[in-house]
Amino acid sequence: MAAKQYVISIAGGTATASITMTQNGSLKSACFSIADGAAGSWELSLSSSSQIASATPDTSVLARARLGTILGGTYFAQFPLAVPVKAFQIVYLHCTGAGNVGELTLQQA
Repeated sequence: MAAKQYVISIAGGTATASITMTQNGSLKSACFSIADGAAGSWELSLSSSSQIASATPDTSVLARARLGTILGGTYFAQFPLAVPVKAFQIVYLHCTGAGNVGELTLQQA
């Protein structure tokens, strides 16, 4: 099976973006590229419900990035993963913080 890359943009504010897997395999990494507009968080999850407010999320949360109040910065965060996924499974990116825009890049093998 060939490696697959998914790229999703998020417009900031309180938002959720969904990514539908197109093949069976395993998520190998997630890279957040975030233009910081305000304090907030990004959360990559297998659940459609955000757990950003939870200090102890369940195992559906795959990665998190917390953003400070240094406006105008760009943040990059790379997360190694080993998460099995199936074709048509949905992965979610939850976001809070006005103006925290950017992209998520997922690598699947």
